Formats: sequence, structure tokens, C-alpha cells
Amino acid sequence: MSSKPLSISRFSFYSFLFLSTLICVEACHSDQEKKKKSSDKTIVKASVEINNVVKFLTNKLDDSSSSIILLNDTLHEMKSLREMYSATKYYPFWLNEEGVSKKVSDYITILADISNDGLQAEDYNLSKIRDVLEGLKSKAVNESEIGEFELLLTASFLKLSNDMMMGKDTVTHKKDWKIKNDSLGNFAMSLAKELDSTDVNTIVAHLRPEMGHYNAFRNEYKRLDMIRTKGGWPKVTEVRSESFSTAATNPAFLVLRKRLFIEIGIPKDTVSMQWNEDLVEAIRKFQHLNYIKLSGKPDTTTINKLNINVETKLRSLALNMERLRWMKQKFPQPYIWVDVPKMEVDYVEDDKVQFNMRVVVGRPGRPTTMLVSPLANIVFNPTWTVPPTIMKEDVIPGVARRGGSYLSRRGLKAYDSRGRVVNASAITRKNFRNYRVGQAPGHRNSLGHVKFNLPNPWSIYLHDTPHREDFPKFYRALSSGCIRVHHPKEFAAFLLRDSTKYSAPMIDSIVQKRKTIFVPVERNIDVHIVYLTNALDSTGQVMYLKDIYKWD
Repeated sequence: MSSKPLSISRFSFYSFLFLSTLICVEACHSDQEKKKKSSDKTIVKASVEINNVVKFLTNKLDDSSSSIILLNDTLHEMKSLREMYSATKYYPFWLNEEGVSKKVSDYITILADISNDGLQAEDYNLSKIRDVLEGLKSKAVNESEIGEFELLLTASFLKLSNDMMMGKDTVTHKKDWKIKNDSLGNFAMSLAKELDSTDVNTIVAHLRPEMGHYNAFRNEYKRLDMIRTKGGWPKVTEVRSESFSTAATNPAFLVLRKRLFIEIGIPKDTVSMQWNEDLVEAIRKFQHLNYIKLSGKPDTTTINKLNINVETKLRSLALNMERLRWMKQKFPQPYIWVDVPKMEVDYVEDDKVQFNMRVVVGRPGRPTTMLVSPLANIVFNPTWTVPPTIMKEDVIPGVARRGGSYLSRRGLKAYDSRGRVVNASAITRKNFRNYRVGQAPGHRNSLGHVKFNLPNPWSIYLHDTPHREDFPKFYRALSSGCIRVHHPKEFAAFLLRDSTKYSAPMIDSIVQKRKTIFVPVERNIDVHIVYLTNALDSTGQVMYLKDIYKWD
């Protein structure tokens, strides 16, 4: 009979140590810990000596086999389990002296609820665990049967823990996602925090990302899933614009009211066919939460958003919870948060957004790289060196079409490796890496008057821009990859507010001199550039953003 493999992700020694300690702190070698195990509440009594189970686990795991047959399935990737049990002298994690510990029923409850994390319970063998547990209740069992149940639970928990800490999909990240999960670096802290905890619910809660977005997305998933189980929401049709006058009636308004109420809780009147202010208010709230223009009318864009089904929104939430699992799990404050699909930047300190502004991000053809980097310094009157991508895709074709005038009209100059100015015609597609094209400080400089330096190999940073006309636009994915900020001088003054040298008037004076100045940032501030198509508004409500790079 063919067997379905139970997949367990490969763990480093540190991940094994973390999980084995957290899952069963009471299963270490000391007599004191074994007494703890004995005192656990028992949910299924089994007349099996715990020492015989220890012998079974020892014989099952204490060899070099790469796989074992477990409950008619093949269990691969044995290294983690073998190390885990050998560290505890093969003492079981889920059993006590009387039988099956209550920890098992707690874990089953966790798996039954794991869909709210965007994960699938059957990936962790929930049905098999339930079936085996029921079987143990109805018959006498031996150490082999209960020992295999023990291994099934541990294998399941290892996989769940890995997926919750590191992300389930660690292979197919987009090429422009450079953020690395830092869980492996935090195990010592987690151990110190969890060492006295034996509660599985607490352990799993600590495996979830600490970022506030995660719990908000999870709660939203739970809410929408309840709507899904009740049948979702109705489709709405477009209404002629002449119908949007106060007290005008239309049967389509009745459907629109019901549709809005199901998802956002307003308007409260779901039986009226009239166009009134309560309906306008509900449409505006829906537009806000779906990040579209606040017209207060069911225009084509709004109708299209209203007709996105609940399953699609659930998939979006699941994907963005997964993205949060890919990211750093520690967010020391203050930090700067650039949400690329939202096209905004937040400065967060003391759990509050202290500064917010619009940004222009990379266009779909030149997407912004997702990364985390410390804010190193602020540059006033920066020079600009054209990066390789812009050289290859913009400057070289421009010079080929218009010669040196292409550079001069943009305030650009070409330099050789010795820093000597050269004629633009010398630069070709084949040799452009031997030359540098740059701009002097000034109002024409592509970085504007202020640059916020982030050390990273992809030349991504925040900066001012002479193209101020883009900030009032609703859609702002228009740059060549870097982040253009709406209020650069004000942001610089805010970040340097601990110094009297860089007040707003002082910064204006510095800019007028056109002399390049590098100012170190004394505070430790990480900049997180992220791609999340769900976000939180200022009140903590979940928003649904446009997938500008088609990464969803």
C-alpha cells in the first residue's frame, strides 16, 4: 500500500533546541520535571508503563535510518526528531505516567483553529491525530501504539512551529524580497521567556509574529470566515449617476445596502431603497478600507471592489500573514515602516505613528526592493550617481537618440574612472560600467535637497525629488525603485529633533548653500520596506490595497 509522506522541515540545532524545550519543558531529565509530567491532567488513561514507552522511542529513533513507518505513513527527515528525543533521554512529551496528557486536547483545539492563521490543519495531520486519540479511548493499547501516537504529535508540532516561525513557503519568495526572518537569532531570548511555561496555547501564541498587523489580520480572517460560512455577500450592479440625488429610489440601492452592511456593519438601514446620507457614508467607509478614491458614489472602481468575493479577501489575508512570517520578528522602536502598496511611510515610536506622509514607490517595471536596513545618515544637498539600471535602460538609449544634450538638459555629466569629465558619446551599452554619470547638488538633482541613507547592496533609499507633482496623485508607483518622500525637510527636522542645529529654518539655510553635508542619525532606527496588500489604517482597521506588482 502506498504511503503519504509526513513532511518535516529541516531544522538547525538551535531551532530543534528551541522547539523541544518549549513544547515540553517538563520533559527534561530531572526527577523534578518528571514529577511535573506525572501531575499533568490525563485525558485518556492507558495501562502502559512510561518506561516501556521510553524504550520504544529509544529503539524507534536511536539508529541512522532516514525514515520510519509511522501509523501506515512514512515519516522522513528524522534528524530533528532523533536529536529532540535524545536530548531528553527519549522521555515522551505528550504522555504522563497515567496516559495521554491534556496537552494533546489543547493541541487539537489549536489545530482546529489554525485556519485563522491562513494555514491548513490537515498539513499537520489533525484528522489522523483525532482518529488515533479516539482509538486509544476505545481499546487497550501497548507501548508501540501509544509511542507512535507520541511521534505523530511531535512531528506535527515541529512542522507547525517551523511554518509559524519561518513561513510555510520559504522557496518561492519574489526576487525583490530581501527581508530575512530573524527567528534563529532569538531562540535564547525565547527560551528564557518560555522556560517555565508548559502551556501549549502560550507556546503557539509566542510562535506567531509579534507585529501588531498579524493579530489584526488574523482577527479579520476569523470575521470574514464567519461571513463566508453564512454564504458571503451578494453581487451589486452599477447604477446610473442621475440616481444619486437625495431620497431617490432604486432597487439596486437595497442590494447595495445589504452588501455593505454584511462586510462593514453600515448602513444600519438594510431595507430602504433610497439614496440617503447614511448610504453615502457607508460607501465612503468601504472606499477608505479598500484604498480607493473617496467619491461616496458606487462608481465602476467601487462596484468592482464590492464584487470581490469573500474567498479572495481571505486568500489575501492568508498571504499577508505568510509575508509577516517571512519578516523579522522583532521590531524595536522607533522604526520607519514603508508599505509599498499603500504608498505611505510611517515613523512608529511608543506604539504610535508619530509621522506619516505619502511616498512615491517603484513602478511595476522597476519594483522597489523589500528590505530592512538601519537609517545611517541624512544627506543635505546630495549628489546623485546614476545607478546601473537607469544607466542601461534610460541614459544609454537617451544618449544614443540625442547625444550629449540628453545629459546637459538634465544637469548630468559623465566621468571616467579617474573622475575626468568625458563626452557622453563615449558611453555605450558595452562599456557603460567603466563610466559614472552624476548630478551636482541643486534644484534639478533627482534626489532633491535631502537623502535618507540606508546601507544596502541594492541602492535603495528614501529621498526628496524635484517631481513634486506626483504626490497629490492617488496612484504613486512611479519611481525607478527608490522611495520619494513628500515632506523631506520636515521629516529630516523630525528625525534630528534632538539637535538644535537642524531645526526647519536651519535646514532651509543649509539647503540654500548647496553644500553637501552628511548628518549621522544618533538614534537606532530600522527602515522596513515591505510589500503587504493588507494594511492597517490609523484606527487599526484592516485595509485591502491594490496589488501593484501582481505578487499576490
